Amino acid sequence: MAGYWDKTSSVPSTLGLDAKVKAYLRPGDRILDCGCGAGRLLGDLAREGRPVVGVDRNGPSLAVARREGLAVVRADLARLPFRPGAFDAAILHAVLTTVPTPAARLAVLAEAARIGCRLLCLADFLRNDDLPYYRSRYEQGLAETGEPGSFVVREAGEVLYVAHHFTLDELAGLLDLAGFRPLHVATPQVRTRSGKIVTGVALAAAAL
Repeated sequence: MAGYWDKTSSVPSTLGLDAKVKAYLRPGDRILDCGCGAGRLLGDLAREGRPVVGVDRNGPSLAVARREGLAVVRADLARLPFRPGAFDAAILHAVLTTVPTPAARLAVLAEAARIGCRLLCLADFLRNDDLPYYRSRYEQGLAETGEPGSFVVREAGEVLYVAHHFTLDELAGLLDLAGFRPLHVATPQVRTRSGKIVTGVALAAAAL
């Protein structure tokens, strides 16, 4: 399962940068796009003249970003090759949903805090228990993973990865443990990689 995100040649990016979250970015902020994929958001920010670097572990996607002239680094998001103070802001869009355990999610957030980011811009997917399709997936996922809100993503019968949808309280707890406090939280309707419309979350958080 872990290898899917290392080697897949198509990593969909369905979450944009919320305008109110983006407003917390200061001119000249050094931005790290964590889980940048092929660089859709990274490219948008670079074209605005912002100093931005992308990091991901997916080689094929990073190759696409490099062909576009974007600055990218291949690395594990829980072990970033940057010194404290290297960046002012970190972006994690549709990243934590792909991290399979609570401890691993906390490690990713804590690493963003370690490198000194004063601002975290995060977008992800919330629990959608009101939708029968996802309610069924959560029930099956609980039996398979042991964690509420997690479910196994398969394609043609093959296990691709474990996905996780959050509650707002769950995210707030992770942010607090990692050393961030929310500044702005929105719950927009967003599109998943499979095209379904669900409730997501877009937030800005400050380092404590």
